[in-house]
Amino acid sequence: MTTPAVLLVGNPNSGKTTLFNALTGLSARVGNYPGITVEHRQGRATLPRRADDGGEGDVVVDVFDVPGTYSLLPRSDDEAVAVRALLGDLPSSGASSSASASSSARRAAVVVVVVDATQLERNLMLVAQLRELPLPLLIALTMTDTVEADGDRIDVALLAQRIGVAVVAAPAIAGGAQALRALLGRSLDQPAPLPLNPPPSSPTAAPTLLALADDDGQKASRALALPAPRALGLLLAAAVAVDAQGRLPAALAAIDTAALCRQPGLSALGQELVQGRWQRAQAWADGVVVRDRGGEPRSARLTRRLDAVALHPVGGVVVLVGVFLGLFQALFAGATPLMDAIEGVVNAVGALVSAQVPGSLPLLRSLLADGVVAGVGNVVVFVPQIAILFLFLSVLEDSGYLARAAFLLDRVMKGVGLHGRAFVPLLSGFACAVPAIMATRTIESTKDRLVTILVTPLVSCSARLPVYALMIATVFSTLPPLWGVVSVGAVVMVAMYALSLAAAITTAAIFKRTLLKSPTPPLVLELPPYRLPRAGQVARAVLGRVKTFLVEAGTVILALTVVLWALLKFPVDEQVVDARDAAVAVVERELPAGDVRAARVARIEGDAQKRLVEHSAAGRFGHALEPVLRPLGFDWKIGVGIVASFAAREVFVSTLGIVYGLGDEASEDSADLRDSMRADVRDDGTPLYTPLTGLSLLVFFVLAMQCMSTLAAVKRETRSWRWPLLQVGYMTALAWLGAFVVFQGGRFLGFS
Repeated sequence: MTTPAVLLVGNPNSGKTTLFNALTGLSARVGNYPGITVEHRQGRATLPRRADDGGEGDVVVDVFDVPGTYSLLPRSDDEAVAVRALLGDLPSSGASSSASASSSARRAAVVVVVVDATQLERNLMLVAQLRELPLPLLIALTMTDTVEADGDRIDVALLAQRIGVAVVAAPAIAGGAQALRALLGRSLDQPAPLPLNPPPSSPTAAPTLLALADDDGQKASRALALPAPRALGLLLAAAVAVDAQGRLPAALAAIDTAALCRQPGLSALGQELVQGRWQRAQAWADGVVVRDRGGEPRSARLTRRLDAVALHPVGGVVVLVGVFLGLFQALFAGATPLMDAIEGVVNAVGALVSAQVPGSLPLLRSLLADGVVAGVGNVVVFVPQIAILFLFLSVLEDSGYLARAAFLLDRVMKGVGLHGRAFVPLLSGFACAVPAIMATRTIESTKDRLVTILVTPLVSCSARLPVYALMIATVFSTLPPLWGVVSVGAVVMVAMYALSLAAAITTAAIFKRTLLKSPTPPLVLELPPYRLPRAGQVARAVLGRVKTFLVEAGTVILALTVVLWALLKFPVDEQVVDARDAAVAVVERELPAGDVRAARVARIEGDAQKRLVEHSAAGRFGHALEPVLRPLGFDWKIGVGIVASFAAREVFVSTLGIVYGLGDEASEDSADLRDSMRADVRDDGTPLYTPLTGLSLLVFFVLAMQCMSTLAAVKRETRSWRWPLLQVGYMTALAWLGAFVVFQGGRFLGFS
């Protein structure tokens, strides 16, 4: 027997998610709507049975929380998911949460329209549209506690009488969810209320659109002289629910709502309908909020005063800069000690695992310590940054400030063709691209979200810093200061960050005009009243994002770590191993235990490791890449470092330490590594690491996608390998071209 479904719909920021969490508790899970990257939430709730149903116990229902929407005419894939769900396209109770999972469509037994009592007229506009459909509606009023705190009260019975459906006050405070749960239990299997006709202001709409409802989209287009998606949108917006049997017309249920995102707007007929529905919503709301106190409500007064500063052309920018500086500082300084602690634990676990595996099984020891444990570490190390970022975003979103920030930044981002919300992920990318890509979920437009995802890794993240520091210390530190004052290394460092930002902005503008061409999104933002974020809701949001990353992106990262370990370890040159073991045995036999013997053994093992890496699959791949890398000024050793750094950009430094026989403990501060690099020469005897080579390598790392964790995050967010592979391809090509121009252009101009 199919589990009854309860669907929560409403405007964004209306309190849907809070109610959903209260109804479902810990049984909730996040999944992607089948075939789309947009998420919905699904959970189980237990409702009390009606007293007259003759049964015993409670009834279990599936509860769905879909993205918020202002209208049945969607502007984005997020809103399209809500419309599809309303039209009866809900995943079956046993459907997988993966994007590719098949779904068995079913309709909701009850549709709960969540209405913000502090924004009653605007929220009732969606109710006006839904009342023209044969849907089993129930209205849950949220924020009634805020209204009461202002000294006002809501006449719930009057509102229910006017709309013709049951209404319940369901604030987030204790009792709200319980009242909704009780009403839901009584509403299951109740017939849908008789649909309302389209508003009186459009007397020709009902017969005209009813005649078109059973026709296909092409005939509807010809009748209205409109493009097909627009005509279908009008059919949907009109909601011709005057079917005597109370059925949804077949044409409505078959609409591809994703196509509606591309339509330019409503026709004159649609505008008549909108105007009529707005008048209906105003009539419903008139006098429902009983103001026992005169004057402006206290919450509205507080919001107005705060907005006088937050939206001020000068003061607002100062506040915005301060907020994002705090976020940036937290991502850098706040997360670093936690990340260092995690790395310390991972290293300790790796050492413990190595100690437990017999020395006669060196490959197994290396697999467990350097592959599995290191792979887990590569996943867990991102948790502090992801948690801090989403803690900030949840607080900013729930407090109402994030919408103000998007408003202030929209004019800047419009120059690129993106929405103001795209600024947050790009800024976060300076710390780490992984949480930044996850933060793109705040962007409504699918194409704008994809553009932001594709260009965010170009922003210079903290993982590039060890590479920058090593190259600057190796090839630029010996150069005299510019004008006798400014360090060349400092200028190079600033130039790399400027190049990364310019590359991200330019590439975004190109994508917006080519592959992901779409008009610059209009600024349609709700500025909700300021509220104190609820600690429980914020915690659930943060934990949910961390869990999603660990489960989905983490598996990809772990698998790729093991693959890279295998590339660096196999095939094993047995002659090198035998020679190493023989040399170590001689040293241990001839020298007493102590620092001298330990240093001699370490040198022997470092030289052997260098030769083993050179003959490994990664080393051979580096040799094979040398003809492609030579025009950039690189040799096979740099090629091996580039291959290995795909695990994480900073691995480039330790890989060079292995290649130069210094072991994998070498860091960007290692004087021995810098000296070995300076002493390295090409086949013709000229130095390998010159300022020109160093600059070429820095440009390559600025532009290249050298991070499998980012790749896994992109795959997780787009639910496809197509976009991550495109990202790897275009960024690798861009990095090669940038390094080529720098090196060959520099040689042409006479630099070395």
